[in-house]
Parts: sequence; structure tokens; C-alpha cells
Amino acid sequence: MNSFSAMKSLLPVVWVGTACLISLLAVRSAIGADPVKVSVYYECLCSDSRNFVIKQLHPVWRDLKDIMTLDINTYGKANDTAHGEGYAFHCQHGPAECEGNMMLTCAKNYLSEAQYMDFSACIMESFISTRAEELCAELIGIDSTPIHNCWNSVDGQMLLHEVGEIERTLDPPLTYVPWILINDVYTEEQRIAAEADLRGVICNAYQGEKPPQCLVAPYHPLNL
Repeated sequence: MNSFSAMKSLLPVVWVGTACLISLLAVRSAIGADPVKVSVYYECLCSDSRNFVIKQLHPVWRDLKDIMTLDINTYGKANDTAHGEGYAFHCQHGPAECEGNMMLTCAKNYLSEAQYMDFSACIMESFISTRAEELCAELIGIDSTPIHNCWNSVDGQMLLHEVGEIERTLDPPLTYVPWILINDVYTEEQRIAAEADLRGVICNAYQGEKPPQCLVAPYHPLNL
């Protein structure tokens, strides 16, 4: 057999091998697509923040947690100053909000993501004062002692101050809560869309195969 004939005989093998490789890469691309990063900056007594956490963030996270990552920060339109070994805080809706923000920040530090999401949704729905801590902890089955000790100590102050330091690096700076970034990018149009339909924003941003949960209303694929 001459070399030309040999090459012809190998073509089907090469084609099949190439087709399989392309197919495998396509599958890996769909399965291994990067999750959509959702960053949220909010405050516990803001009505818009509460609506977003209760009606958008928590239920959408439950459905789409396999294709999204969370970066949740409870600080909002607050500021702090050094005080003794820790910090004193001034929050948009008063001292109760500062306590609630610190409690949620401590909860994030001590709970798993699933526990934290359930706890924060409960707090945002029922928070009037930090007495909601015990109620929500009992409801979701966690020990709130580490959280309580944290927000009643300098440790909680340091954690909340760190959140404020992160928030102060935002570009553009926060002027509204909830302040929402997708994949570390902020636009006003995207924030408005996410506040109304976070599921749609995440599903449209995800580059892999859309999970069935993306078909739940009110997700609308973009016609680009």
C-alpha cells in the first residue's frame, strides 16, 4: 500500500476521533461553565433590600445555586469610626439596623451558605430587633450562641468594619441598596433587571447549558 492509500484509510479514524473530541469538549464546556457571581450589598431595615432578599435572592438561590456563587455584604449606606478597640457605626435606619447588619455579618462568618441563606431570609422577613435572632435560629435548627456572642463583641465590630472597607472600594460607589453586581460588573440597567428578575439575569449570564430551573417564570431568554 502506498503512502497516499494509507492516508486515505486513516481519514475515517481521524474524523471519528476529531468528532468525538469536539463532542467531548462541547459537553465539558456546557457542564464546566463558570458559575455566575452575584454580589449584593444591602442593609437589614431597607424595604427594597428586604423585598429583594425575600422575593428574589433567597428563592432564586435555592433553585440556581449550582450555577451561581454568592458574595453577600450587609452594610449599605452606613459609616463607622474607630472607637476603643473596635468601631462605632452609624446606619441609615438607626442603631437597630447597625445591630442587625452586624448580626447578619456574624452569621455569615459562622454558618454554612445554606444555613446563612435561610437565616438571613428569615431575619429580613421578621426583623424588628435582634430578638428575631433566636426565633430564626430555632426555625432553621441552628445554635445561635456563636452569632450572638459575635455581634455583642469587638469581633462583630471588626467583621462589620471589614465589610464597610470592601464596600468603600466599589467602583462606581454605592448610591442605592440593594446594590447588585453580576460577575463583578455593575450597571444601572443590570441592577434594575436583577432586582425585578434575578433568575432571568443569572440564566442569561450563564454560559453553560441552562438548567430546568431557568424555565420557571419570569425568566425570559434574551434575543440577541
